[in-house]
Amino acid sequence: MKAPIIHIEGLDLAGKTTARDRLARCLGGWKVRSNRLIEHNEVFELVDRLRREDALDAESLGHLFVATLSADLRGFRPNEQPLIQDSTILLRSLAYHRVNQTPGVVEAFERLLPLHPRFTVTVVLTASIEARRQRLELRRLRSASEVAPDDLLVERDPAKFMAMERELVELATEHFNAKVVDTSDLDEPMVTQEIINLAGFPLPALGLHEKT
Repeated sequence: MKAPIIHIEGLDLAGKTTARDRLARCLGGWKVRSNRLIEHNEVFELVDRLRREDALDAESLGHLFVATLSADLRGFRPNEQPLIQDSTILLRSLAYHRVNQTPGVVEAFERLLPLHPRFTVTVVLTASIEARRQRLELRRLRSASEVAPDDLLVERDPAKFMAMERELVELATEHFNAKVVDTSDLDEPMVTQEIINLAGFPLPALGLHEKT
């Protein structure tokens, strides 16, 4: 990597998006990239739309995401600007398909695992089912339209959800040397500060005393 990358992973309702946005404000001048590894990936745009529309079965979508990641890896170049990487196709997809035992998809992602770039620091955010359910209720109260279908798995099948999180944590720690932060009892500034501490950057230089 030419410039540092702080990589934040986590399943739904762990506080990842909030932490990403707050961290971006604190750091100032850092670029934010979500899921994909390159600026423009037309395959991702198509497949992500199909996913959100629930237009295909899990196996078909899984293979399309493998193709998306392959395009990412072919186009990836070391970044010139400091970057916050919000999630990766690889880790979230592999965790999902391992738990669901999707035929052929797990093996396809595992073949790409050694080719995937590693980051300056990887942090995985987790949270208890109870904390996630509370956050889901708050989200419903604030703006029901922001509740995504993926969020509802914590209600429909909490056992499967936590199995996916365990897979994600295991993959990230084994292959990306990830640090894990349980956000269940942390407020937003505390989560941001924990990420900064794990990244090893000097706090005064990062403007953590921003106005909120």
